[in-house]
Amino acid sequence: MTTLTSPASKSRHDLNDSALSKYIADNDAIPGIKLPVISTKIGYGQSNPTYFVDDAAGKRFILRKKPAGTIISPVAHQVDREYRVLKALGSVKGFPVPKVFTLCMDPSVIGTAFYIMEFVHGRIITDTNLEQLSPSDRRKVWFSAIETLAWLHSIDPDSIGLEGYGKKTAFYSRHCTTFSRIEAQQAVVKDIKTGKLLGRAHENYDEIVDYIRNNLPGDRYAIVHGDFKFDNLVLHPTEPRVIAILDWELSTIGHPLMDVVFTTSPFWNEFSKMGSESVNSETSPYRPENRPTSGMPDLDELLDRYTQVRRFDPRKEGNGKDWEVAKIFNHLRGGTISHGIQARTISGQASSDFSHLYFENTRRSLDMAIKSVRAMKQAGSDKARL
Repeated sequence: MTTLTSPASKSRHDLNDSALSKYIADNDAIPGIKLPVISTKIGYGQSNPTYFVDDAAGKRFILRKKPAGTIISPVAHQVDREYRVLKALGSVKGFPVPKVFTLCMDPSVIGTAFYIMEFVHGRIITDTNLEQLSPSDRRKVWFSAIETLAWLHSIDPDSIGLEGYGKKTAFYSRHCTTFSRIEAQQAVVKDIKTGKLLGRAHENYDEIVDYIRNNLPGDRYAIVHGDFKFDNLVLHPTEPRVIAILDWELSTIGHPLMDVVFTTSPFWNEFSKMGSESVNSETSPYRPENRPTSGMPDLDELLDRYTQVRRFDPRKEGNGKDWEVAKIFNHLRGGTISHGIQARTISGQASSDFSHLYFENTRRSLDMAIKSVRAMKQAGSDKARL
């Protein structure tokens, strides 16, 4: 569990605090802020670099910026999209997002585009098993998370100014095309040390994509977060409830099934803990037999609650097949994203401290995807013979 108190990471990712202070002063960007400001990098830079920004009076803000260097995919790291969705959702009374203050698209200030938002005091849990919570609080916080996700999916994007934030149809087919293109771009990225190409994410990548294309879930749309999990949620300092949703880098208008499948993956994904034990291990709190003592709810309980709020039961779409295809897509998506982190790591754009975990996760995710594809194909063949 973290409370956002990571120490400074002195590196090439450090900001020009003088230039940042001047920008804030010149643009009257944050009312009441006391200059100058001091920035401190948070984390390890696998995504959009994020910083604490502390003013002269000790008040804290958060800055998110586009990474330095050449961006492998033109659709990645669009901090202006993050700013837009946060500003729009901030207009919904009570919806748990940080307030945003300013967006700067001028790279001459600190090197890349950035935005500054409110710092929300609370807890961020990075452990999927929620071990630092009591069994009672684990159950409550899971329901808070799924209710918050259902609330997000219930908001009409057009009503809050998100027209054109994403397309409302053909989500899965479009993303198959996008992932195929991105995977190909990532495959030819060279290691800055050895000159060696990264290579394909998986030898069966195209078979996975083709199966999804031929078995697409039916169309629905909502504002989707894209990475809705506990380490992107801020919990109340003492209560088991969500008070803020962070990291909107992957958000768009898309199929709500994608978010629901991803968020609930600890309950069904054989390898939901990257670089750690399988959720199928005997000690996993998510195993059905361990849930009564661990406090974890049953998946159907969570999906029942989601259905009540959203008025859409993700388990019943396409007579249940859409749910299974969406799980395959989840593996494909996770593997493609991990492949991208590999590409950024070998090209020098991301920290290599934990890069081995992403190399493992690419293979693991796509192995699971092809295993599921072939099981679904076999089940279809068996049914056809009958």
